[in-house]
Amino acid sequence: MVIHRKDLFRKAGVTAPPRTQEEWLTVTEKLNSGGNQGIYLAGQDWYTLAGFIWEAGGELAEERGGVWRGTLDSAEALRGMDFYRRLQALGEGPADTDEEHPPQAEVFAEGSVAQIVAVPGLARVIVQQNPELEGELGYFPVPGRTAGRPGAVFTGGSDLVVPAAAGEPDGAIEVVTALAGKKWNTELARTMNYVPNKTTLAAAVAGEEAVAAMAAGAARGRATPITPDWGVVEADNPIKEYMTAVLTGGDPAMEAERASRRITAALTGD
Repeated sequence: MVIHRKDLFRKAGVTAPPRTQEEWLTVTEKLNSGGNQGIYLAGQDWYTLAGFIWEAGGELAEERGGVWRGTLDSAEALRGMDFYRRLQALGEGPADTDEEHPPQAEVFAEGSVAQIVAVPGLARVIVQQNPELEGELGYFPVPGRTAGRPGAVFTGGSDLVVPAAAGEPDGAIEVVTALAGKKWNTELARTMNYVPNKTTLAAAVAGEEAVAAMAAGAARGRATPITPDWGVVEADNPIKEYMTAVLTGGDPAMEAERASRRITAALTGD
């Protein structure tokens, strides 16, 4: 989802959140003036890029004939990267680091950033660091290509498991079942600013503005390619280097092809 400054939106004459990617660019360009950053988007925020690629119809990698291949060089994936490039240019996010270096919540709290792509929990961090922003934060789902449908986004989280060697497996299963069930999942979402684990529970957090915005977007959530070797890709993460290369003037098609080869090598062990 997107966390934004209501006061900076008002100052720029923006009366409603953008509904499409093109509207988002237009709004962000208006916000990117008077010493303010339209958006703070770090150059290596590959989670956000993944959503843009999926929204454009592309993939990070695909399985073909039982073999996984990197696909950042597809026309669709390149469109996703181009949107990222256009949006990222409407702020001062560094091209060579990710959203945690420096922590984007700290940058936002300094007071001159109009928007960040984040999770609900960061709103609390922002207000703790800058109490003057209490009541001035707003939220909307990441816009998609068309109005009325949020953009695709990366969704992640933790897995609850019962080890094979658990001393009390039946009790452990009861705990996991309870936590993943409607009652406790709803309470966790409300208390910890999490998104419920089912789209059918979205109404339960409708009163929580930030969580509701993220839940609306999470309905179009995606995960990384379902292969046990994806961790090898993230360990070296050629996607980050690809993003920096493009944002600093590299040829997108050439850099995408290079990164795709590295993803393929990581997934196949070649």
